[in-house]
Amino acid sequence: MFQDHTAISDALRALGARLEAMGASEVEIVVIGGAALSVLGFVDRSTRDVDVLALGVRTPDSVAPLLIKSRPLPDALRTAAQGVQRDLGLREDWLNAGPTDLLDHGLPAGFAERLTEQRFGARLLVHFPAREDLIALKVYAAADTGIGRHTQDLTALNATPTELLAGARWARSQDSSDGFKSMLLALLRHCGAVAEAEVLANES
Repeated sequence: MFQDHTAISDALRALGARLEAMGASEVEIVVIGGAALSVLGFVDRSTRDVDVLALGVRTPDSVAPLLIKSRPLPDALRTAAQGVQRDLGLREDWLNAGPTDLLDHGLPAGFAERLTEQRFGARLLVHFPAREDLIALKVYAAADTGIGRHTQDLTALNATPTELLAGARWARSQDSSDGFKSMLLALLRHCGAVAEAEVLANES
């Protein structure tokens, strides 16, 4: 469990240091969830892990990294993470590639181009989503799990009704079922985006 952004940053710096000590090549990862919100200063709460959405791959002429699935984690990254887990007393899956399945159906348009980056040592470059993309990801998570920390995060992000609707439309690309649409409508109404819920209700 990470209590705040300092603990998350310390773990990422330790991860970068281990990669460097191992002589590993540079690793680029995209971090989302509570860890991203905390490091970026949107929230001040604990989170149990660091969610790795994707790995970043560079091509000679790329402006933004090409995002590929992060599961399984590369051997060097996994080994370094295990060392950090032992050193800092973290849970075994503190570096969690579970969210990477979101890549199967596509991220919000322009997601990679909007990423911001922070370096944690010479061998670890961490990308964080833009605010609008964090909102979209949180809309999906909040609709899927119900009222709780994800809706609190949407409040912390100051998500507007228009942004919530945009997030809900993207979330529909991940799950187009009628049941999930009903959960999205309930979420929008809970967040005060009543008119936007009616718009979404009338969309196929």
